[in-house]
Amino acid sequence: MNLRAVFWLLGRVVLLLAGFLLVPAVLALSIEAYDDAQAFGVAALASFVFGLLACWRNRAATLTAEGRPDFFRREGLAAVGLCWLAVPLFGALPYLLTGSIAAPVDAVFESVSGFTTTGSTILEGPEIDALSVSVAFWRSFTHWLGGIGIVLVFVVFFPVGGRSLFRSEVPGVAREATQRRVRDSALGLARIYLGLTMVIVAALMFCGLPLYEATLHSFGTIATGGFSNHSNSVAHFASRSVEAVLVVFMFMAGINFAIYDTFLRQGWRGAWKAASGSPELRAYASLMLVTTVLIAGVLWFTGGSNGLDLEVSDAGGAVAASLDPDYSSLQRCVRDSTFAVVSVQTSTGYTTADFNRWPEFCKALLLLLAFTGACAGSTGGGLKMIRFMIVLKAAVRSVRAFSRPRAIETVRIGNTPLDEEVVGAVTGYFSLWIVIFVGGTLALTALDMDILTSATAVLATLNNIGPGLQALGPYGNFAEVPLIGKGLLTLFMILGRLEFYALVVLLVPRFWRS
Repeated sequence: MNLRAVFWLLGRVVLLLAGFLLVPAVLALSIEAYDDAQAFGVAALASFVFGLLACWRNRAATLTAEGRPDFFRREGLAAVGLCWLAVPLFGALPYLLTGSIAAPVDAVFESVSGFTTTGSTILEGPEIDALSVSVAFWRSFTHWLGGIGIVLVFVVFFPVGGRSLFRSEVPGVAREATQRRVRDSALGLARIYLGLTMVIVAALMFCGLPLYEATLHSFGTIATGGFSNHSNSVAHFASRSVEAVLVVFMFMAGINFAIYDTFLRQGWRGAWKAASGSPELRAYASLMLVTTVLIAGVLWFTGGSNGLDLEVSDAGGAVAASLDPDYSSLQRCVRDSTFAVVSVQTSTGYTTADFNRWPEFCKALLLLLAFTGACAGSTGGGLKMIRFMIVLKAAVRSVRAFSRPRAIETVRIGNTPLDEEVVGAVTGYFSLWIVIFVGGTLALTALDMDILTSATAVLATLNNIGPGLQALGPYGNFAEVPLIGKGLLTLFMILGRLEFYALVVLLVPRFWRS
């Protein structure tokens, strides 16, 4: 293991982060918020000094005597894991320096939640509304950076050694990376990501949102993060058009970005062929459609409230009454169920209704969606639809093998047979997920948290979803979670973002040996 090369890579990523920290600093200067500008400037300086020292001290460790790169897959994996530990620490500095979040553990939790695109928060409603313009921007900007993968950005600008970093950061498009140059693949994904972000901003502005709020919510949408500058999230806008735009682009963000890459290279026909021929995409859309219909039907049948207060004004503009929108309207049921289903399955976490008050069957369906997640190679979280499909098909094959032990059957996705190594890797990942989920739930219950809150807290952080149930519902927060619990959930967010292996491998002693 070439540790000096690992820290050289880490230093360059932190240097890049220092540049990104200057963006909210400039924003603060533009609105004459000099205290915030100073805080972001100090955070940028700290990141710059650390990154510069790491690069300078290890500058001669990246090449062999023949001038070839002296780092390979192990160094790339180590750099990715360490980057996702170090970057959120520096990203937490603005919260502490501005006084937005006082406790270091809480600041790190919020930073990790942003960079991993989880969307869980320790801020209570009034605290979110009270965030300054630059801090709220940084909070959402961390989503955007984490969604594209700050390491992927590193590959674009510093392609030396990029193959290991790229494969670790974007496992869903590893096959594409073997066919073309890594830097070209990274640049293609970056163009798609930036282009979709700009389209979302334009669409939200067309719906009446100012540029600032359109930008913040575009960050959370394309990255499937979910941070908003309003305590009641997207419900604040009370706009069907805004919700429709977000639903469309949340759904798109949950699709494998390799399909968009195909569009750039082959046009509409190639992209349509890739999309229509993808069993994962069909399953993703079908599950979303079925659960939307089921939840809308149950809400309409049972009635009740969506948990949000609407103020009714008289002719003079004064508030005459405050009502809870009910579900006697089928249109309201479809509207709220559609938004919740897309938001939860893509792990975005934006909300327009308090689904914590919905019937138990609806909440159970949402938990299923949170468990399965979006497509591989997307910015969405969860176990990923393709893994869920493989595990189910492997289970069916096991049942058939029990009744017909001599039959030889392969697991297929569409018409493609899968190698046993792939099936074994997926089932192994699934088993590891279950072990960590159960262990994390038990650990939180040991901290005197109720079982449903504990289980959904682990699910929400491990699958990078954001909200859970009970005290951690869509309009709740993680502020009351014990200190040890916050630390554990912070680790789970990073584990979920890296899909375990790139972080777990750092704990294996043999990995570090030469």
